Amino acid sequence: MDPRLPKQLTASGFVLHPERKLLLVHHKKLGVWLYPGGHVEANESPDDAVVREILEETGIQTRILGSLDVELADPVADVHVLHTPYRILCERINDPKGPHYHIDMIYLCVPLDTSLKASSEVHAARFFGKDEVADLKLFPNFRVLLQRVFADDAIWRSL
Repeated sequence: MDPRLPKQLTASGFVLHPERKLLLVHHKKLGVWLYPGGHVEANESPDDAVVREILEETGIQTRILGSLDVELADPVADVHVLHTPYRILCERINDPKGPHYHIDMIYLCVPLDTSLKASSEVHAARFFGKDEVADLKLFPNFRVLLQRVFADDAIWRSL
């Protein structure tokens, strides 16, 4: 990792369908299938950002899976507990405006509905089963991550 390059926070989410399918979007600029996600805005938490990005890109309302350690919250001191991401990646982005890194917090989410309405931000959005992703254009590390999520029975039992 080049310490001279700027770092930007992003939040992405694996949306888990009870039929053991994952929601993926076809990224316009990159031409690959990914989970929905994007930049954390200055006025929001990563938790807020992942829920907003999934809604903006797919039209699906979600909630983040996982427990919150509420004992650490302190309303008097204005301390809040956020969800722990499933994984965090630091990804180099070779943007024509200037290279930088995305520190991507990846969450596990459940849909509150499954009515997809892909936005203009993405080419398409769809739930895929494990066998359906084999022929998709994916980044190699994302393919590994997908396989891990599909294979993790504990994740699917938590739905």
